[in-house]
Amino acid sequence: MTPSYHLDANVVLRFLRDDDPRQSPAAARLFASAQAGKARLRLSAVTVAEIFSVLARVYRHKPAGAAAILLPLAHSSALAIDDRDCITDALGRVAQTGVDFGDAYLAAIAAKQGDSVASFDQDLLAFKDIKTFAPS
Repeated sequence: MTPSYHLDANVVLRFLRDDDPRQSPAAARLFASAQAGKARLRLSAVTVAEIFSVLARVYRHKPAGAAAILLPLAHSSALAIDDRDCITDALGRVAQTGVDFGDAYLAAIAAKQGDSVASFDQDLLAFKDIKTFAPS
């Protein structure tokens, strides 16, 4: 039976950044194991949001830069990603507009479901495929 693991942001960050002499190689081995079909790795939208936040806040990547780092991971067949289509849509929205991942993910979900978004945030106006509503 193939072991299944839900990934924490720190494992993904060590893999992406390759910046820790002990943890980065261990994370790379885990990802290689998944690529070889010897492990199943799961990634949630919440974890993607946390990774995005750390890349922006701690490593000072602009939103589009953080999205560019995460997009290949979001497309990886080695990972089972919850709501992959909304995550990849959101990362694409971030790359195009520079908005925060949370706003872009909200827009992606609203667009997918044909819903409007209630928000006071002007960033959402960048997305012409959704309608926004500012409560009054």
